Amino acid sequence: MRTLFVVSGGDAPGINAALYQGASLAAQYGDETLGVQGGFAGLLTEQIVPFTPHEMIHWLAMAGTHFQSSRDPVLAQAEAQEKLSHVLAQHQIDSIILFGGNGTLRYIPPLLERWGVACIGLPTTIDNDVPGTDLTLGFDSACNFAYSVVDGMRATGHALTGRIFTLETLGGDTGYLALEIARGSAADVVLLPEYEYDPVWVADRLKGAITRQGQALLVYSEGLKGKNELLDLIPKRTGIRVRDSHLGHAQRGGVPSHRDRALAADMVRKAYTALRDGVRTGVMVVRDGQTVLHSGILEATAPRLPDQILYNQINGLHEL
Repeated sequence: MRTLFVVSGGDAPGINAALYQGASLAAQYGDETLGVQGGFAGLLTEQIVPFTPHEMIHWLAMAGTHFQSSRDPVLAQAEAQEKLSHVLAQHQIDSIILFGGNGTLRYIPPLLERWGVACIGLPTTIDNDVPGTDLTLGFDSACNFAYSVVDGMRATGHALTGRIFTLETLGGDTGYLALEIARGSAADVVLLPEYEYDPVWVADRLKGAITRQGQALLVYSEGLKGKNELLDLIPKRTGIRVRDSHLGHAQRGGVPSHRDRALAADMVRKAYTALRDGVRTGVMVVRDGQTVLHSGILEATAPRLPDQILYNQINGLHEL
């Protein structure tokens, strides 16, 4: 069997670990693995190279992805099906293992299924926002990346008391990252795009944290509405200057955590086995702590909401 690994959409820690595991597993069966540089845009122009466990062992612990990605929607082109069929036949490719986030897994697997291409998707995004799975590859590493920044804030807050720190995470218009980071860093306030908030209440709660413990921490997602106005209001309301930090896109380039390395190995092993067993379409998902194959296309479901009970606990809204 010749399996092609394609990275589509944003990069995430753990992809390289998955590539190594895929090559290692294929070698055990006497199969071949290939990768494509530049996502589906690179595939249609035949930017395809074989890779082996010997080559990928060097990359296993590295962030990012050895095979570059692309967000160019080339499969929407009129001649895309014909080009794709030609390339797959030319390189004798039997199946595709696809790394991608919510957009990739919503659009591409149904298309490949209609075109008769065997493909299993691996939910891969630090945002953890793919409906149908409880966990995505890269999420745990992105959470861990934030703690070095938070720990530095806490150290400064101990040395120089009376400070308000705010931390913006990635996550787009979702708050899963911000919520988990807030929990792990004992934040005083967490704000997410999914839930309404009262700016005056936020400022007063941060001021109360200063009184209780000498420092305060607010964690918020980049997609939060009114965040600039909030950051202007806090010092006016509290009389304390805000020290604001942004994790930015460096958060996507963190070292893969143990959990993501283990998840990568589990997802690839089960996806590869399914393809060898004749599965034509599927997505690996995590449900109730177990990695399982969802056969067929992930149904179009409403996005999950971040855990509101946890949100209320962090914000001290126990009565809700």
